[in-house]
Amino acid sequence: MKILITGGKSAQSLKLIKTFADDHIVLADYGDVPSFPSARYYFISLGERNDEIIAHNLLNHCLNEGVDAVLPLHEFEIADILKSKILFEEFNIQVLMPEKDQIIHLTNI
Repeated sequence: MKILITGGKSAQSLKLIKTFADDHIVLADYGDVPSFPSARYYFISLGERNDEIIAHNLLNHCLNEGVDAVLPLHEFEIADILKSKILFEEFNIQVLMPEKDQIIHLTNI
């Protein structure tokens, strides 16, 4: 399975890589991201944060990367993703939800 995890530059996302030991991981974040890939994961930029198109932006990146599931870690993404869950599922993209201690609580990125 290929999983896109947002908040890719955070410690939370790097810890989650161990949880998905048998999967391929795309670590995605807003703005600049590191450019060093590994055998298990690589980074992509989601562009600049735009709260008006969060779900649309994530869906486009999921489709472009050919992922099977998305795991949003930023608090500001979760409500929009849940509202669009049916749309993601229509494209065969499973929406995973983080545990409370995995959510990134940032107001500005």
